[in-house]
Amino acid sequence: MQARLTTLYCSLICCALFLVGACPAGAQSPTPDRSLDVAVVEALLDHQRNSGSPFYYVEVGRTFDADGAVLYLTLHDLHTRDVVPGIVDWGVALREAGQWRIALPGDPAYTTMFERLSPDVRARIDDSEYRAEADPVIAAALTLDDYQFPWEDGRWATVTRSFDRHGTGKIDFDLSGRAVTAAKDGIVVYANDSYNRNTYASGAWWYWNTIVIEHGPHEYSLYGHLEPGSIVPRIKERCGSDLSRANCFVPVEAGEVIALEGNTGYSQNYHLHFETGQRYGIAAYVDVHDGDGDGDRRDLVYGAYIYAEHNVAFTGYTPEQVAGWPWGTLRQALHRPSPRPNVNLVRNGDFSDGVNEWTPSGQLNWEVRDGVMRALRLRTTEPPEWAAFYQDLEVGAPAGFPLDIEFELGNASAIAKSVTVTLMNAAGRHYGQVQCRFELPPDTPLRPYRIEATTPDTWARLRLEFAFNPPDGSPAALVDNVVVMHRPRPAVATMCHGPDSPA
Repeated sequence: MQARLTTLYCSLICCALFLVGACPAGAQSPTPDRSLDVAVVEALLDHQRNSGSPFYYVEVGRTFDADGAVLYLTLHDLHTRDVVPGIVDWGVALREAGQWRIALPGDPAYTTMFERLSPDVRARIDDSEYRAEADPVIAAALTLDDYQFPWEDGRWATVTRSFDRHGTGKIDFDLSGRAVTAAKDGIVVYANDSYNRNTYASGAWWYWNTIVIEHGPHEYSLYGHLEPGSIVPRIKERCGSDLSRANCFVPVEAGEVIALEGNTGYSQNYHLHFETGQRYGIAAYVDVHDGDGDGDRRDLVYGAYIYAEHNVAFTGYTPEQVAGWPWGTLRQALHRPSPRPNVNLVRNGDFSDGVNEWTPSGQLNWEVRDGVMRALRLRTTEPPEWAAFYQDLEVGAPAGFPLDIEFELGNASAIAKSVTVTLMNAAGRHYGQVQCRFELPPDTPLRPYRIEATTPDTWARLRLEFAFNPPDGSPAALVDNVVVMHRPRPAVATMCHGPDSPA
């Protein structure tokens, strides 16, 4: 069962709630078991009276069954009673030996108790109706489809949770301990790498190290769980030490290293938590873990957070595609500009400089004669079982990027040959490729061929390859006038055009 507490508790416990100003007249019990209501009130009152916290909790809803519950808790300033915007903490309730036990974030038993909740309760957890939603009018005015992956150019990262599993605007990446980069040009407005606690056991999320970047009005990104002491000096030296408020004003560019991936705060493993939204805040909690080692657990610890979250798209993908990425999805970062339109990306594509800029691979015999590449696969059973030459184009392309590949092919031998032309990620064809195979009858002069291609994923570097079959040792397939060019057009499925194809 799930309940929304528009009024807090039944009349049985209203007197206790009246003491904190949280019980309106006519309140009704959210669950049939009033003993849980009583236990929750007692826990929240104890937190208010004895924790030293600058806020008190109010329960606004819960997801529960007969033996456990997740409590949705908003924070309220102890003096003004104003709600702290954008935060919904979770409490955990478990029935043990007929008695209810309550754990709030920061309790040493928090995660252990959470993991003992029934699978049904954990599957139904949903606090979205209690969170501040992004303003759709504001979102419509923002450019949210030009974010870059927040790690270094050419490096890879693994998606561990995306929007559909983690929540609107939230995505986790495993960077294998590497550098974190800004996902978009902006201004660092908040930076903290002073915490060295992992608080997975207690759920004390506020011990995470974070950077918040403002990309424009109502557009923020957050980088969470950063390694202690890892924020780059260019940023750290220009930020203040007061963590209770915005402490930076440092411009950064997309792709610029800002810190290292870490495991601080409520984190089970090293990873980067990346989050985007229309607002950010800084909340004060008590130092339950004595993070500064002074023995005073009532010192304040400040945690930055994003709220009014919105989904974004990384260049080349849609927000819907990003949201649906399953665990284990591998992505490569590209921070260099995309190729300019109508510029040939191939070097020495007319072979006027011989084989310069091209690399042979496998059982290949090749030579350039009269400005034409002549290539064949040797007749041998020795490995490797291919013959090709290729060129790394020294540029990358985002997902969904249209490229045209143009070239001339011929066959100077009396044996039919095939030429397979592949555009791929230079890291390896298993990371994605676009491929066409062309059959060349015997004694065929050079004729024009073309491939219309669209990159299926972001590739940090492109590779163009020509492969030859069969292993007949008969000279030779002919290749000339190779061009790879970006021509702005709608993305299409791969189309292979021979000399007799319609224009």
